[in-house]
Amino acid sequence: MFCMHKKHLTFNIIYIPGTVDYQAIALLSMLLNSDLNFKLIGNGLEDKEAGLLEEICSTSERLTCINFKSKNIIPHGTLVDLMFLSESDNLFCFCDSDIFLFEKLTASHLLEQISGYQVFSSGGRIENEDQSVYAGFKGGATTVSQDGKIALATSFFCVYERAVLQQSLDLFHVGFEQYRIEEQIPVGVRQIIKDLGLSYEMFDTGKLLSVLLHKIAAKKNFTELPGLVHIGGMSGRYLQQLDQQQGVVLDDLDLGEPISNQNNQFNVRNDYEKALKKLYGKYFYCYLNHLLGRGLKPQILTKNTRILNTIKRLEQNIEKAVVLAQKNQTTEKIWQLIKHENAQL
Repeated sequence: MFCMHKKHLTFNIIYIPGTVDYQAIALLSMLLNSDLNFKLIGNGLEDKEAGLLEEICSTSERLTCINFKSKNIIPHGTLVDLMFLSESDNLFCFCDSDIFLFEKLTASHLLEQISGYQVFSSGGRIENEDQSVYAGFKGGATTVSQDGKIALATSFFCVYERAVLQQSLDLFHVGFEQYRIEEQIPVGVRQIIKDLGLSYEMFDTGKLLSVLLHKIAAKKNFTELPGLVHIGGMSGRYLQQLDQQQGVVLDDLDLGEPISNQNNQFNVRNDYEKALKKLYGKYFYCYLNHLLGRGLKPQILTKNTRILNTIKRLEQNIEKAVVLAQKNQTTEKIWQLIKHENAQL
């Protein structure tokens, strides 16, 4: 199981083009509230943005940098596989670039929390209902198979024992990739899926891996960590087409009526939650850029108290993190690197 003497954990964080500066605010919150180390990974970045990533890494011994040069963005799961193969630590860790940390989390406490498991994941999305259990293989926010029998690891904030990943690769030749059609799946693995009686539309990032780890009896645990907040939907290339200088106004009329998941034990994420993810993604993409001095603060037209309270709470936590970052020697240097002339804080 997890090696308890491993004091420092290094989490791989992948950045795609156009995301480094505003998503570095999430990194500030991680640095301020943890003793974790981070490896910042560029995925097809242009030279200027790759240079910014290197400058950010130069501010702290807790940060390292690697840039994968490519004309096209490398699929996320493939790049996670490459990072696993390039490392040798007994624990393999990664997290999304849009995950914030607002409460203290030490590596030793994290290891205590996940002791007894070979796979740990966290960071469910803010648009999900708190008490719902999300099932199925399509969509990274799901945590169990459709029948609730197989625990799945999300692909957001994860710690894996290297040995169990290596065992899966050796036995099944399956890593963190998405599998959209049957022909992509190794023949022997197709039979395992059939024997388990699994129906699927696709296996999202790491989901087929989770099934195979179940096959070899690896123990998995999904737990929400206090203060760990995942704001999805902030990396889409379409966001860069929003006219932030004129101000972005969002209206929740496009969401339709909320659909409750409370009546079902296991749920597939519904269309309302998927639309809400995009709304939050657009809002916080504009909001973070606004804090950096690029564009006006976005507006949202809604009477939905859940949405309003979520935005207000996260804004307060993010602004607090930015203020604190400017009082810390390392994070202040990062703030100076990413802010624009008209930075708001």
